[in-house]
Amino acid sequence: MKTIKYAFKNEWYNILLLLLPFLAIPFLWSYLPEQMPTHINFAGEINDYSAKSFGLLFIPLLTVGIYFLLLYLPNIDPKKRIEIDQKPMPVLRTAVILLLLIIHLDMIVLGLEIGLELHPANWIYLALAIFFVVMGNYMKTIQPNYFIGIRLPWTLENAKNWRKTHRLGSYVWVIGGALLIVLFPFLTNKVYSTFFFIILITITLIPAFYSFYLYKTKF
Repeated sequence: MKTIKYAFKNEWYNILLLLLPFLAIPFLWSYLPEQMPTHINFAGEINDYSAKSFGLLFIPLLTVGIYFLLLYLPNIDPKKRIEIDQKPMPVLRTAVILLLLIIHLDMIVLGLEIGLELHPANWIYLALAIFFVVMGNYMKTIQPNYFIGIRLPWTLENAKNWRKTHRLGSYVWVIGGALLIVLFPFLTNKVYSTFFFIILITITLIPAFYSFYLYKTKF
């Protein structure tokens, strides 16, 4: 109950964002086909469809579940290393909601355009790039814990390793995300999606290898 009260008192804006899709669905229902696109490949092409009820409700329900899971994490943290209002938890909760809302909106837009020749832009990739910048900016503030951050054997066992790895990860995520944002208007969907995955792998591996290097050299 304390978690629910906190959400409605301190993060009412997140509650409104969670309700937004459910308020919009009745107005959109009649305009959407019975089969909606629910999966897009790396090139931005639709390659799977689902029933309209699933397409409209799955992501909003998933978003609600993830939000309240993130709210509840401090209660199940065995070492009590994270707090409900500790940086970057409030920002993370809002960023995740917005990211999933954009994905949901993208599915709806594609559904409204079924029957036309589709050349969908990679708006989901752009949203993820913005997410990288936002969360990268806060990554260095994450305290050692078992749930969020770069959770590797070497970071979890050594606070200094955790701190150094997340400091580097913060720069890498911001630079990678910013590069994706800058290049978005200039690349075709296929080229951009390929470049996105190259950046994603890079910003994942660099902090991981750095953490292992710190472990091996005893810094």
